Formats: sequence, structure tokens, C-alpha cells
Amino acid sequence: MNIGIPKERKKDESRVALRPEQVAILTKKGHKVFVETEAGRKAGFGDKVYARAGAKIVDCDCVYAEAQLIVKVKCPIGGEYGLFRDGQILFAYLHFDGNEPRENYVRLAKMGVSAIAYEWVREDGELVLLKPMSEITGTLAALKTLNLLMENTGLLAGKYLSSLAPSRAMVIGCGRIGCNAIKVFTMNGLDVTVVDKHPETIIRRLGRYMTADMIENFRHRASVICFDERNPDKALFRIREVIPNIRIVICAADRRPTLHKDRCRYIIDRKTVATLPAGSVICDATATLDGFIETCVPTESLSDYYLKENVVHYNCDHIPALTPHSSTILLTDATFPYVLALAEGFENAVMNNVGLRRGVMCYRGDFTHRIATAKKNLPYTPLESLLPKVAEPVFFG
Repeated sequence: MNIGIPKERKKDESRVALRPEQVAILTKKGHKVFVETEAGRKAGFGDKVYARAGAKIVDCDCVYAEAQLIVKVKCPIGGEYGLFRDGQILFAYLHFDGNEPRENYVRLAKMGVSAIAYEWVREDGELVLLKPMSEITGTLAALKTLNLLMENTGLLAGKYLSSLAPSRAMVIGCGRIGCNAIKVFTMNGLDVTVVDKHPETIIRRLGRYMTADMIENFRHRASVICFDERNPDKALFRIREVIPNIRIVICAADRRPTLHKDRCRYIIDRKTVATLPAGSVICDATATLDGFIETCVPTESLSDYYLKENVVHYNCDHIPALTPHSSTILLTDATFPYVLALAEGFENAVMNNVGLRRGVMCYRGDFTHRIATAKKNLPYTPLESLLPKVAEPVFFG
């Protein structure tokens, strides 16, 4: 198969979809790999290294003209949609169930592209291609907020000096993003308030990322607010009580179908944001348009932040691009086994791997992802009905 690796067009996106050593494996298997000029430069992988691995270094138009399989990091933008053709395969983060506009989803499907979203590939109940980027997002978001707090207030957060009282951070949601943010804050001497639905399992979850000593330190200095979806008002009241003493807020929680907007529109509304100390920092690490903090909107630049209610807001929607080399290694380690499978043919790959099949957004003109089509009000066609050899139906959980 001909495989194309375009340079990412999204602003400040510096990752690349395959590393040179992975290109070498593909070419040894008989595949041809077309890498756009300077696609990997910002991530530390130059054209010469790709060429030595067997790739053909070409311009953008040639990548799309030659490739049957396009592997990217982020969803296509703007003029990239005009480069696709009928029958091509696209494998990337797509977010058609979220921030990406409906018209882009429609356009890609109607062009006859078979598109698979990284974020929906699921193995053993785990979104395996979100996992590495969620972990690094939590780490980088915490580090970025510490730096922004210092820049905007002159406050050195944490117990760097014995005469300074520790600052306090709030982390909403204790998944992979939240756990890694908590780890950074704990290592840097901050007290942490955690808001989570299942406080009884927080220590177990943190144990995947923190040493026993760090967890013991967290136990002594942390506070937990239980967020009960059946009665969110109790948690919201408690959050409003403690917010005036918080210097950093990281939201690492997505809205689930079990929590309707009528019951809880925001966890932190604008009035509550205004009670934070001036110069405090909020980061919605989920970078969703419909997030839990009223004043947060996703941005594309890695360096941009804005002020609302005298509070610094940082909500970049691709925070892992802050460290493109490390992020590329983590991402491509996870995606490469699926690239190898897709290189042997789309139909064969999705028929033999139900995890990959769960990520199929569209197939030759049909919309095949139940959750994305429901959110975008599009007709849904089960992929199994288009691939009759598939025996096991996809479950969207």
C-alpha cells in the first residue's frame, strides 16, 4: 500500500504521524511511504532520516495524490479536504463527535473516504489511542498553569521557600489527565482539592502514576469533594465555598450522558470564576466547546491565553504539541500496530479488529459511528451491514 504522512496544518501542531524507524518497517514489508517535506522537523525527525528509512520526500499534493492510506495527527483543516479522493483511508484524531463542525464530517464522508478516529479505538474497554496523550496532557497542563501563575502574579507556587505557605490547586476529574496533573502539583508542593464522582477509588487511580511516598504526601494535604451526579448542587456549593482560596483550576472531566445539562450546566460558572483571586489560572484540559467551566473556550495556539473576570484562561486543544518529540514517540508507539494492520487493507483490518472497527467514522459515503452521527444529526448506518463478513457487532460504550 502507498502510505502518506502529510505535514500538520493546524496552528502550532508540531507532532508527526510516523517516526522514521516505523517507516523503515513499512518499507521492508513492501509498502511505499510518502512523507511531506519537513513533516517531522519540529518533532526532531528530519527529511534525511526519513529518506534513509526508505520514504519518498515529496510535496503536499504528491502525498495525497499517491497515498491510499493517509496517517495524520489531527483532523484535516481548510484546503486539505480538497486533496482527498474516493477510496482513500484516513487515520487520525478526528473529533467529529465533538468540536469539529458537522460540514467537515459530511464533506469527508461524501468524498468516499473511509475515516477512522484515533480517539474511538477501544481495546478491553480502554480508549487506547487517547491514553498516552491524556497522560501527557495532564502533566503539561499542570506545568503550564504553574508557569502562567508565576508570570501573571509573581507567585512562586508550592513549598519552594519555607516562609511561603503552599498554594492550592483544584483538579476536576481524576482520570488520566487529572491524575497526572495531581502528580505534578504534589511534586511541586501544592495542596490539592480534587472533585470526583468516586472518591473511594482516587488513591488506587493515583497509584498508577505516583510513588507510595507521593501518595502519602497527597493523603495528608489533599481534600476531596464528592461529585454526585444525582445531586450535583451539594458539590457545587462546596466548590463555591473553597474557590476563593484556589490559585489554579484544571478541568479534566468530560460531560457524560448521565449528567444532563438541565441538572448541571456548569461545575464552575462565571460568578464563581470571579471569586478566584486575581491572576489565578484556569485550564480546561479537555478543550471542549461544551465544557464544565462557563468562561472556558478552546483555543488553537500553544502560547495564547486570555483574561476573564481577572483570571487567566489557558485552553489549548492540542497541549501535547508543547513537547512534540516526546508526544510523537508516545502517540506513534500506540498507533503503529493499527497502521500496520490498515496497510494490509481497510476491510481486512476492521473485520479482524473490533477495537479498530469502533473508531470508523465513515465508510465509502456512509456515516458509521452511532455517537458522532447522533451528535451531528446525521443518518447512521452500522458498519456491519456494509461489511457482511463481520460477525461481532460494535458496541459504543
